Order: sequence, then C-alpha cells, then structure tokens
Amino acid sequence: MWLSLSTASNSNDLVVDATLRVLPSAPVLFILISILAGLLALAISAHSARQLRAQTRSQAADLQVLRTQERRLRQTVRDSDDGLVHLEPLHDVNGTIVDFLVTDANTRAAALFRRSTDAMQGLRASTLASIAPDTELFRSLVESIARGVPYRAELRAHPRFVATTWLQVRAVPMDTGLVITLADIRDRKREAARLRRASQTDELTGLVNRRGFLELAERQLAEARRFGQDTVLFYLDCDAFKHINDAHGHPTGDRALREIARSLRSAVRETDLVARMGGDEFTILATDAIGSCADAIRARIYDHLDVLNAQGVLPTPIAVSIGHVYAPADGPSSLEDLLEAADRNLLVQKRARRAARAAMTAIQSSSVAPKSPRARRSAKRPSTPEQLTGAASAA
Repeated sequence: MWLSLSTASNSNDLVVDATLRVLPSAPVLFILISILAGLLALAISAHSARQLRAQTRSQAADLQVLRTQERRLRQTVRDSDDGLVHLEPLHDVNGTIVDFLVTDANTRAAALFRRSTDAMQGLRASTLASIAPDTELFRSLVESIARGVPYRAELRAHPRFVATTWLQVRAVPMDTGLVITLADIRDRKREAARLRRASQTDELTGLVNRRGFLELAERQLAEARRFGQDTVLFYLDCDAFKHINDAHGHPTGDRALREIARSLRSAVRETDLVARMGGDEFTILATDAIGSCADAIRARIYDHLDVLNAQGVLPTPIAVSIGHVYAPADGPSSLEDLLEAADRNLLVQKRARRAARAAMTAIQSSSVAPKSPRARRSAKRPSTPEQLTGAASAA
C-alpha cells in the first residue's frame, strides 16, 4: 500500500513539474492571441461603424433630397395653372364602375369647380360635375382604366358646374384610379374662333367671304335637308361695275360694293347667309324658303337698291342682276351644283336685262332724235285717201 501511494505521488509530481515548465510561456501566448483577436474585432467593428455611418449619412441625404423633391412637387401640383384631380372608381356588387370618388385635388381644380380643396375630398364625380354613367365622358374614363391608356379631349363645360366654358381634359391611369388634368382653354378657343371668323370674313364688306360661304353653306344645307326645309340660292353681280371703277375710281367702286352688301343684308332675314364671293359677285342662301319666296326676296333687294339710288349716296346709280335656283329638301344637288345652276340663271337674267336696256335706249333715241328734212316732208305728205280728201277740202 505504501508502495502504491509512493507511485501515485511520483506521478503527480511529474504532472506538476511538466505544468510548471509550460506555465511560464502559455499565458503570454494566450494574451497575445487575445489581444490580436480583440484588435481585429475592434478594427472590424470600427470599419463596420464607419460604413454604417456613411450609409446612414447617404440615406439621410437621399431622404432629404426625396423630401425636397416631394415638397417641390407638392408645391408645383398645388400651384399649377392646370387643375389636378385624383379619382378612384366606385364599383357595384358586380364589379362594374358606377361612379368616381375624388381623393385629392389641387387649388386650381378646386377653383374651377368653385370649391375649396377640403370640400373636394370625398365628392363623387356625379355630384361634382354631373358625370353620369350614361355620358360620353364617363364611358371614356372607364375605357381608359380598362385599357390602361390615357384619354384626352376638349370639352364644352357647363357653367353650372365649372367656372369656364371650355376644358381640355386628360386622364392618365395610375394604380387603381385616374389622375385628371384640367386645363382652361376658354381664351384659346375664343382666339381660335376670332381667327376663324377673320379667315371667313371679307375685309371690304364685312360679309362672309367665299371660303366662309362654302363651309357655312354646306352646314346649313345639311341641316335644312335633315329638317325637311327647302332652300333658295341667289347669285348676284353688279351691272357695269367696271365702268364705275373706270369712270369714278376704285374708291368709289369699293364704296359701291359696301353699299350693295349693306342693302343685301337689310333685304333678307337674319338667318339667311349673305356672302361676297369675290369681285362684284355676291350670294345669298335662304333656308326654310319655298320657291315662290325667290320673287319676294328679289323684289326686296331691288327696293333697297332703289332707296340707295334715291339717296344719292353714290355718284352713279347701282343696279344688280340676280339669278337663283330652288333646292327642295329631298333634292340630290350638291352646293357646287346649286352654285353652277344659280350662275347660269344669273347669265340668263343679265342677257335679259341687257336686251331690255338696249330696247329702252332704242325707243328713247327714236322718240327724241331730230328728224331729217326728207322725213319731215314725208310726215307732211298725205298718205291715205282720207288725208288726201281732207287736204282737197282745205284747199
């Protein structure tokens, strides 16, 4: 037993001795490794922290840029000259769009609808502008959402709902709704109408010019035929107008044209279309007029010209020749055919008036011209038995 105890003691001594030999170097190595690991961890942490701070600063800068852009965009939208409205569709139980709900609107849109921006929120399109499912605009907006394509149109606005007369509407599908842009184009339409009138107006007389007549007459003829109304087309020109220009000068000729235009306008109804086709030629389109009205209109024109000549406004009397053609409501004639027929009738009337003037001139010349001596002797010489008997009795 003592032996075994002695053996165990020796083994422990060997372990202790070996441990004592290793201990002087082990703590130093462990400490070095620990220090190196700590330094590496610190370096990694510092690098990660720097990256995180840089990323945070970059994100903060990006966020600031986004906020700035959003603020500018909101300000641009709010202060835009065009109205902007966001609409969300409202569906029934079958999924059919039955109305639109206003979810946002800028200041200009609210002003167009005579409301505040807060009052615009939550309004239905049917209430806001009477956009009902049976209107063309409603169907176009639904189609824009279904097809995913923008819609654009120029629409006449009702003053009951909108503070203008014309709107340019543009709808762009976005998410589940529509972004509507509303532009007030009233001034542009007014200017376009002014330019159109100027292009259709004769500067000298103020009547419709040839271009305007062809456009407006086509429209009036179509409407007259649609409503079953007959039409009479007149074609006129001034007699001996070249002589007026040559004898009295072009200013007098221009004044004569203006006076003829004024007389024509006074002789017909307000609804009749009077135009100067060029030179000394004029046309009148009288709708809702039967053929027998042509003579009455012609007579009124001549009466007004007689009054003009009696007033002595011009240094020479004015006369016109008038041709006309009757166009029944069910007639197939085009405007071009009617103009040609009226022009042919005008030539007939001019030849008739020229022949009548020539005959009148001949009659007047024969009644006032001095007779030759031979003619006077022939007039005194008895030529019948009664004259001879009377002469003998007198002798």
